[in-house]
Amino acid sequence: MSSASLDHLASIPDRKNGRNGAANSMSAPNESNHRENGLTLAEKQIRHSLSLCHDAIFLTSQDTIVFANHAAAKLLGATDQDHFPGRSMLDFLPHGNSSNFTLHITEVIDNTYAMRRKLRRMDDSLIDVEVAMTPYQEGGVSICMVIVHDLALRSRRSGTPAMRDQTLHLVTDAVPALIAYIDHDFRYRFMNVTCVNWFGKPAENLIGRSISEVHGAAHTEMQPSILKAFDGARVCRQHTIGQRRVLALYVPDKHDGGQVRGLFFIAIDTAEHQRLQPTNHQQEQEFHLIKEAAPIFVAQCDANYKVLAVNKMFADQFGFGPLDAIGAPVPEIIGEAAFSQLRNYMDAALSGKAQEHELKLPFKDGEFHYLHIMYVPQYDAGGRVCGLIVAASDLTQLRRTEEQLHRREHDFKTLVENSPDGISRIDRNMRHIYVNPAIETVTGLPAADYLGKTKAELGLPHNLVAAWDSACRAAFETGTEQRFNFEFSKNTDTHYFSTRIIPEADREGHIESVLGISYDVTDRTKMEKEHQHLLTRERNARIQAETAARARDEFLAIVSHELRAPLNGVQSWAHILENYVKDATSSPLAQRALNGIRVGVAQQVRLIEDLLDVTRMMSGKLRLVKHPFTLLPVLQAAVESVRELAVAKHIGITCTYQISAEQIDGDSDRVQQAIWNLLSNAIKFTPQDGNVWLTAAATNAQITIAVRDDGVGVSPEFLPHLFDRFSQQDTSSTRGHSGLGLGLFLVRHLTELHGGSVKAESSGEGMGTTFSILLPVHTKRQKYTVVANDAVPYENAAPLPSLEGLRVLLVDDQEEARESLAILLATAGASIFPASSSREAFAWLAGIGPDELPDILVCDIAMPVEDGYSVLRKIRTWETGKGVTPLRRLPALALTAFTQREDRIRALTAGFQMHMTKPVAPEELIVVIAMMASR
Repeated sequence: MSSASLDHLASIPDRKNGRNGAANSMSAPNESNHRENGLTLAEKQIRHSLSLCHDAIFLTSQDTIVFANHAAAKLLGATDQDHFPGRSMLDFLPHGNSSNFTLHITEVIDNTYAMRRKLRRMDDSLIDVEVAMTPYQEGGVSICMVIVHDLALRSRRSGTPAMRDQTLHLVTDAVPALIAYIDHDFRYRFMNVTCVNWFGKPAENLIGRSISEVHGAAHTEMQPSILKAFDGARVCRQHTIGQRRVLALYVPDKHDGGQVRGLFFIAIDTAEHQRLQPTNHQQEQEFHLIKEAAPIFVAQCDANYKVLAVNKMFADQFGFGPLDAIGAPVPEIIGEAAFSQLRNYMDAALSGKAQEHELKLPFKDGEFHYLHIMYVPQYDAGGRVCGLIVAASDLTQLRRTEEQLHRREHDFKTLVENSPDGISRIDRNMRHIYVNPAIETVTGLPAADYLGKTKAELGLPHNLVAAWDSACRAAFETGTEQRFNFEFSKNTDTHYFSTRIIPEADREGHIESVLGISYDVTDRTKMEKEHQHLLTRERNARIQAETAARARDEFLAIVSHELRAPLNGVQSWAHILENYVKDATSSPLAQRALNGIRVGVAQQVRLIEDLLDVTRMMSGKLRLVKHPFTLLPVLQAAVESVRELAVAKHIGITCTYQISAEQIDGDSDRVQQAIWNLLSNAIKFTPQDGNVWLTAAATNAQITIAVRDDGVGVSPEFLPHLFDRFSQQDTSSTRGHSGLGLGLFLVRHLTELHGGSVKAESSGEGMGTTFSILLPVHTKRQKYTVVANDAVPYENAAPLPSLEGLRVLLVDDQEEARESLAILLATAGASIFPASSSREAFAWLAGIGPDELPDILVCDIAMPVEDGYSVLRKIRTWETGKGVTPLRRLPALALTAFTQREDRIRALTAGFQMHMTKPVAPEELIVVIAMMASR
């Protein structure tokens, strides 16, 4: 503070003792000069520190201002701080509010007081401020310290954390006051050098410690002030800490949202303040340490612009040693161009007015630097300005960073403003703080209408508001990106949007806003819906097709059943008759009739199988049971299956096998079926007493199977259509050969399913035909040759087993089939118990004794009311009730016209030990029954 201010302070009457302080302390001008000359270094540094403070500070006695700092003059629009001493604080209050403020000043004499007010500037404009007032004693005079904080200053301040840290350390370490930062847990997070030295402990024993750990019992005196400061008020109190008395100021550190996140603790040891009287030498040492430690450019010059001292950072920047600059003119050190821009500010500082500004300054190397410069005048013992100290922070890198950020923000804004996507920024209160122009295209509301409002306040649909608010709150709470979809209808048009909610954090990691980006996915959504509609249609069509296929399969199964069931009776009756015509006295005609019946049944069964296989092929349900197998037995079995057809027409079959014992990978039954079709086709189209040749030879990695005949041959025009479905060379009503034209179609498909191919060759009608099947070989083995001629007649390998004494329970709803089977089995020696239904079977079982139980069950599957599966379930239940063990259960044979693989699997799963299809060969049936009964 100036000497004039001190003189004025000393001349104010003491309010408590009613005497004039000037009579005791400053009775003459010489004494006043002596007081100025005797200012302690601490007082000078306090005055210098107060001049650097951003907050306005007034010292008043009663209602008269005795001191004001430079920030006070700047706040109220005065030319300098000397404008205030002698004036009343009431002069700067709005008209009509002075009485209320006077009351507060009266109350603050004994208590600290804080409030928010409006102050009137020199130009009569009003500003909002926060005022903290606290009393203390200085030299026996009651003083009120008034600290005024500009509430608008927070929003106007800018700068990087690095710049603020530089200023913080420079100021706090230079001030002989205790400065610390206390967080929300009442722990010290920062202390300046003075504070650390005041406690007399290492910094690591103080930083991070709570106030109770640092101050002990004295913390109870500080706690009420700290709590009040955390409520948002500035508090000034006098405390006794240990044996020392301090004047403490607590300043809340508020987040941009207004929440207090910590507080600054600033205190002065009143006894230490009066005691310290450093020497000039000590002052010089302390100033040297400060200027060398400060991360800024520091220079000291006299009133003639001669350099008196510079710090190392200043010297390094301009390329000379610190001692080399002493005595040199400032223009010589920094260059004429730079000096010409600083001259006016230096002149103002030499007139006693501290200066502060930022500018772009050319250095001697030709590069421009952005600097923040402060000019502080220095006074001699007589109070005259004798020089100045210049302190400058290099903001070049900061400005470059700001320019880069500005360019990025400009690019971002350009991108966002021209984006077709709706982009908005929303704060924690769900209010819009930014929206891009595309929002209007989406909702029809101008972008300006959004600012400061929530979606609910904009009148948007409730479901849309709920979806947005839920996603935004989740982003604020979790800090993670949220995604959701919504639709918005404008007029009669509906648009679909996919939205991302992206959290935005401040430097401390707190989520302060979220960025919402809405992408118009209307076209994609409509395409997806159309695609889903098509999928639904396709699924329905597939279900209908599957239903139709299932109905077709069921129909074919029924047709197959109805065709096979009568054939089973025909075949059984034929076998019965055969037993009566075996002797030599039997009529040749009867023997021929029986053979005709056998052949007819076999052809009818093959026809049924071909029809079913073609249907399976067309529906893609024909499946192969693949495994490696040897081809030779398959060829031999196929020849034996057509032998009776050949014998009936007196056709000879010559077999020549030049094949290896290596295997084919495939379904042996289907390969045999293909070969059988070729052989039966050759026999059909070969006249009586003709010839058929079967050959098999291995070449490279495949086997060629050829069937050749000397029959009717094929015309060249029909040859390409030979393997087509239902294709026949002669379709007239007078054709000489029967059939549906399915055999060769099956041959082609079965061969292709095995990875092979088939071809037909003929020189024309009457020249015979050759069919060739080519199949890939599974592995290679040693070759051998077998030549066979079927001139040897076929004979059964062994006599049929006897069923003598065997009790058979026969269940079949068809009377003809049941009767023929009963006679067939009885002829083989079995005792038959026939039943047409489940009811008849159980009526018979109920009437027999334990020794009359049947040895085997032969049961049809398709029966009215109760099918064969139901019959077997009831028998198993009946056996359990009779105490029959699982090992002694009745063997069950399913004899049915349902021939598909699924039918066989179902029968075996239901508990039948064997599944046989109608019509069944009588000999095979007798052998199977004997085997099941262990005969």
